[in-house]
Amino acid sequence: MASRHRLNVERLNVSHEHGIGILRIRYEDLKMLEKHVFQRYPHREWGTFFRFGYRRTPWGIAICYVDGLWPGPGDLDRQSSLTKFDECYARRAFHESNRIDGLAVGVVHSHPMGCRVSPSELDDDMDRYFASEMTSFGRGAPYCSLILERSEVPNFSGRIHDRGRWLPVESLICVGASVDRWRSQLRPEITGVLDSSHESPSARLQQVLGIGSEQRLSDATVGVVGNSGTGSPAIEVLARARVGRFVLVDPERLSRSNLERVHGSEWRHLASVPPPYKVELARDLILSINPQAEVIPLAGNILHANALDELVKCDFILGCTDSTHGRVALDEIARHYLVPVIDVGVRMNGSDGSVTEQLVNLSAFAPGLPCSFCRGAVDAYAMSYELMSECEREAKARYAEEAKATGINADQYWKGQPPQLHTVGYLTTTSGAMVAGYVLGALTGSFRIPHPEFQFDIGKPSLGFVAPPLEFYPDCSCRNQIGWGDAALLSKNVSLPPHWSRRAIRLPDRPNTTEVPFAETA
Repeated sequence: MASRHRLNVERLNVSHEHGIGILRIRYEDLKMLEKHVFQRYPHREWGTFFRFGYRRTPWGIAICYVDGLWPGPGDLDRQSSLTKFDECYARRAFHESNRIDGLAVGVVHSHPMGCRVSPSELDDDMDRYFASEMTSFGRGAPYCSLILERSEVPNFSGRIHDRGRWLPVESLICVGASVDRWRSQLRPEITGVLDSSHESPSARLQQVLGIGSEQRLSDATVGVVGNSGTGSPAIEVLARARVGRFVLVDPERLSRSNLERVHGSEWRHLASVPPPYKVELARDLILSINPQAEVIPLAGNILHANALDELVKCDFILGCTDSTHGRVALDEIARHYLVPVIDVGVRMNGSDGSVTEQLVNLSAFAPGLPCSFCRGAVDAYAMSYELMSECEREAKARYAEEAKATGINADQYWKGQPPQLHTVGYLTTTSGAMVAGYVLGALTGSFRIPHPEFQFDIGKPSLGFVAPPLEFYPDCSCRNQIGWGDAALLSKNVSLPPHWSRRAIRLPDRPNTTEVPFAETA
C-alpha cells in the first residue's frame, strides 16, 4: 500500500457489467515475480510496479505482463509489515507510464499467509490513488492492480481501472511449455459443470492426458484461423476432446472442390445459394458433437480488428491458413499478445498419377522464438500479391510488359500469380489432427511439440523427417516488444489493406433453426 495521510473507506465498484480483464504472462516472468513478492512470506507483504501491454476489446481488456519495475534500496519500507511505496519510487512509476512507447504501469503485491487475496480498504485506497495518477501521467492508459498468495498454483485477484471504470481480472494465463489458465479467487472455479452421472465422452482421453484434463479443456478457448482442409479436422478433434470455447476465423464460403477435404461439409450444402461460410460449417460440426460448447464464428480475415479482439482471448491459436500474410500475422500475435500459435501447412507435388512430394510442416510461434522472417519462411512477393487489389495487379502486370519491351528485367514489377498449393483430404486431415493433438498436450501439460519447427514427407523413407535449426537474424527486432500488445502497432509487418472490408462478419453463435434448410434454398 502507498503511504498516505488519509484513508478513503469508500469501497471500489468493480463490476463485470463493464467487461473483464485477462492477464497473460510468460512462465519465467511469473516465477521471477513470485520470487520477488514472496520474499517476506509468510507474515509480511512485498510488492513492485510492473509494465504491461494491452488491447481494449468489446468484451473487456487483454493485458500482457512485460517486466517488473523492480524496487531499489529504500523504495519499499522494510520496517512495515505492509507494502509501503516510497514517494520517489511512485513518481518514477508515474513517469514510466508517461513514456511514448505506449506501455501502461500497474502494481502487484502479496498478502500474508491466511489473508487470502480479497482487497482490503487500504488496497482500495492505494488503487484509487495510483489509478488517478497513472491515468493522468499515462494519457488515459489503464492501470492494473494484482494481489498474489503463495500456493501450489497461483492464487490471485486483480482489477483494472480503465476510462473511469473498474473491471475484474477474471483469468491469468501463463504461457510456457504448457499453457495454464487460472481463475481469480474472487471468481472461484465453477464446480459441478461436468456431468459425473454417466461415463464422460472423453473418458479414454482422460486416461492418457490425466484426470484433470477434461475440466482444463472445458475451460479452454482455442482459436482456429482457417477452417478448411487442415482447420476442419483439427476443429473436430478438439470438439470431441470437449474443448469448451472456440473462435473461428475464415473469410471463404464452401465450394464444390472443398467437399473432399472439409470436415462437416455435406452434399446438401452445395445446393445453398450462396453456399454457407466455412465457419458456419465448423460451428455446426462443433455443436453437433458438444451442444454445450461456445462458438464465435467470424467470416473474415485475421487482419480484421474484430477478429483480433476475439483471438487475444484464446489460450491457444491454430494457424490453418495457406496465406503468407496470415502466418506473419499469427507470428506477431504470438509475440505481441503472448498467445502461443502452432501453424500447419501441407504441400504436394506430382504428375501423371505419380506423387513425388507429400510434405507436412508444423511451426510453433511463441514469445522468445525466432520469427517467420528469421526462419526464412516469408515469401515477400507472395505476401504482397495476397494484399494487392485487382487494380494494383493489373497495373503491375502492365508495368512489367512495358519493362520487358525495353529490355528491363520485369520481375521487379511482376512475377505473376504465385502457384496454388495442392492439398488433398487424407494429408490435410492427418496434419490437422496432429496439430490439434499438440494443442491438447500443451493445454493439459501432458506433452509438448518436440521441435519448434519440423517437417516430414509421408511418402519418404523414415518420413524424410527434418527439424531445421532456428536462429535469430542479428538485426531482427522480433526479440523486442514481447507482450507490448497494441503498443507494438508500428512494428507490425502486415496490416489490413485499405481496399478490404473493415470488419469480419460476426455470424450467429448457433444455427438459426427457423431458416429454410440448405437443400431447399437453391
